[in-house]
Amino acid sequence: MVNEDKKLHELFYSQFEEEMDNSPIMATWYGFKHEKYDYLLPDESLRGYEEKIKRYIKNKSEITYKINYEKLSPEGKLDYEVVVHFYDQLLFNLNELALWRSGAPGQGPISTVGKALYLLFSRDFAPMEIRVQTMIARLKLVPNFLVNSKSLWQFPVKLWTDMAIEEGRHTISFLKLIEQTMEGNIAERQLRDLKIAINQASEAIIEYVEWLKSDVLPRAVHNWSIGHQKFERFLELRKLGKTAKEILEIGEQVLVKTKKDLEVLANELFPGKTIAEVRELLKKDYPTTFDEAIMITKEYIAEARRFIEKNNLMTLPNNEAIEVLPTPSFMIPIVPFAIHMPAEKFSNQFLGQYLITPVEDNLELLKEHSHAACKNKAVHEAYPGHHLQFVLSNSQANLIRSILFDHHFQPVAGAEALEGWAHYCEQFMAEKNFLGKKEVFIQLIEQIWRAVRIIVDVKLHTGQMTFKEAKDFMMKEIGMAESSVLAELKRYTSRPTYPLSYLLGKTMLLELRDEVKQKMGEKYNDKFFHDIILSNGGLPIFYLRKLFYLRISEIM
Repeated sequence: MVNEDKKLHELFYSQFEEEMDNSPIMATWYGFKHEKYDYLLPDESLRGYEEKIKRYIKNKSEITYKINYEKLSPEGKLDYEVVVHFYDQLLFNLNELALWRSGAPGQGPISTVGKALYLLFSRDFAPMEIRVQTMIARLKLVPNFLVNSKSLWQFPVKLWTDMAIEEGRHTISFLKLIEQTMEGNIAERQLRDLKIAINQASEAIIEYVEWLKSDVLPRAVHNWSIGHQKFERFLELRKLGKTAKEILEIGEQVLVKTKKDLEVLANELFPGKTIAEVRELLKKDYPTTFDEAIMITKEYIAEARRFIEKNNLMTLPNNEAIEVLPTPSFMIPIVPFAIHMPAEKFSNQFLGQYLITPVEDNLELLKEHSHAACKNKAVHEAYPGHHLQFVLSNSQANLIRSILFDHHFQPVAGAEALEGWAHYCEQFMAEKNFLGKKEVFIQLIEQIWRAVRIIVDVKLHTGQMTFKEAKDFMMKEIGMAESSVLAELKRYTSRPTYPLSYLLGKTMLLELRDEVKQKMGEKYNDKFFHDIILSNGGLPIFYLRKLFYLRISEIM
């Protein structure tokens, strides 16, 4: 590493440490200095956000003034561009979108409380007694934290306020679950302290929810759309290389083509049957209980890992694993189906989690966990999908590439690489015959969903589609239950340009693979292509392309 490269990384690391001082839950997420940060909550008041904006402006200025771009190595220049790009996006999100002023779900104070406790409750990084002590410390801070956060609700949105109220109820249920889990597992004195802290925090959440109902809901507005101009600006900042119209065309074209491909495949699987009939036939091969769904998912994950290792398709570290667990109650409003929780960055053992939302009381939703669906999800979520990508990214020393576009640090930036990778993996593992025609049928069904996501994302936020029209369109095209569609759609409202990232990202990665193959000719191999992507986290594909060109020039 040349001196200027080292200077850049040292400067960024100092900024990262400062950020952890102000974002202790993020520090817990990364596994960074547990002993320092796990006892704290962030300042999510209006003043706290204003200070955050000032800090990011300062950080960007430090990078541009203190680092001599011309003295950097080729990869150092790439890192410099990535950091500047990162701060530009953060400032756009905070200043221009400013969804935090309107109670956007997943970004609000109640959500923060849930995350702060869930990470300590679920991750086995320290003895239970120590983790309970940190939970007690955070619980004691909840009342003041919520009072201070009331200043954020400057321009409330009714839909998001309703979601925050629901989230409050679920978070209280989660606190009760923590208390029940600790019964008989910790010392009586500590259990008593925990119960007191939980009661105080629960009362504060109840008061906060009542305040939302009485003070915030009456002044809340219905409009949450960011509008065409901001949507285009967001796409430009993400360096996706396409306009909203061009991305919409991709979604619409893929939707038409995928339906045709499904008709052909349906006839191959069950001659004479319609797509809907084949879908129901595949659903008949489903686990009879939710526990069985968890078990078969674990089995398919292990099978996928063995296949990758046997065929040397990409690097597989030894110090990693993934757990499959039910989604905790407080997260259910924002996780209608399942979610991957990455392993800690600063850990010797990379342990990820795949959370599946319980559906025991709903037979139709249980059928969604058919064997074909579970095998495909094992590829998407675990190997070689999200879990492996985060593990390999976390294991590299370059902090800039491994955390900047982590979805916890920056919820949307680089999403086309993160979500696109998992979608790409489905097709790749089918190309390698790990997944068969039944799984490909599931992929095509879900590709319709991802094409619909593009259409809904673009049209919702550019004023071409109302919430009801989007709901009706999704139910018609995807065939999901209304409750599931509503849960998905509510999430889309506060994450503009994220839903389009799944299918667009896959498309961009396939284009990039073709480019790399063309440039490398006979020297190309899948492991080379995959390892560069995997070891660079959520680095936007715009920068991945630059990185490939640098690496190829070194070996050709």
